[in-house]
Amino acid sequence: MRSIVLFVATLVACQDQPQPQPKPSAPTAISATATVDPTATPSVAAVPTPTPKPLDVEELKTALKCGKANAAGPCNVLGQFAECKKWDPVTQSGDGRWLGRGYVVEKGAYVEELSLVRTRRVPMTEVGPGQLPVKVAITNIPNDLSTEREHAEKAIRAYERGDVTTKFNLAVEYIKKRDEWPEAFTTQAEGNQVFVAAEGGAHLCAREGESTLLAIKRAANRQHPADGVYAILWPVSW
Repeated sequence: MRSIVLFVATLVACQDQPQPQPKPSAPTAISATATVDPTATPSVAAVPTPTPKPLDVEELKTALKCGKANAAGPCNVLGQFAECKKWDPVTQSGDGRWLGRGYVVEKGAYVEELSLVRTRRVPMTEVGPGQLPVKVAITNIPNDLSTEREHAEKAIRAYERGDVTTKFNLAVEYIKKRDEWPEAFTTQAEGNQVFVAAEGGAHLCAREGESTLLAIKRAANRQHPADGVYAILWPVSW
């Protein structure tokens, strides 16, 4: 009997003692096979390219002293640049080419040149946020191509009177076959203009109801505020 009483007393004493609390489980260890890049940074959404401002036509007119008595050359191009229609530089074929009369302004004075423009469609994977899927080249027919330059003048005169060139025009053939162009990325600008990230920057403008294309490319190093190329062009292939 005494043994039973002693056993019960011991059991009660054990129940009154504080019970050990379970230890918190340790954090799960990273697998030894997991790859951790200590230089990794949080991904940031790509910021779209800001919409470029339209060409400041009035500023250039003032710099060139354009007026009613001076509406030729680059002033003529600027006069038409005031109103541009909404225009998609991606042509039906994806490779559009233009020929026209250009005016190169240096130190405020200008000389004529035979200007060329090419627009080439490119995949969206090749352009950045906000850029158009097209690259544009603004260049000229080199001076050493005398025959092509002579034929270019004939083609332009035909375009100016609303006519077409002959199939034997070597300038047109040269433009269609040329494969090296100084291309640059493009962005839709305000005022229905297209901005080309070339040298000092360039703007393209298409006129409502007309097939001509206007191009103004600012010189990278300007000794005069208006230095650059001013051109009116007609489509050769599109």
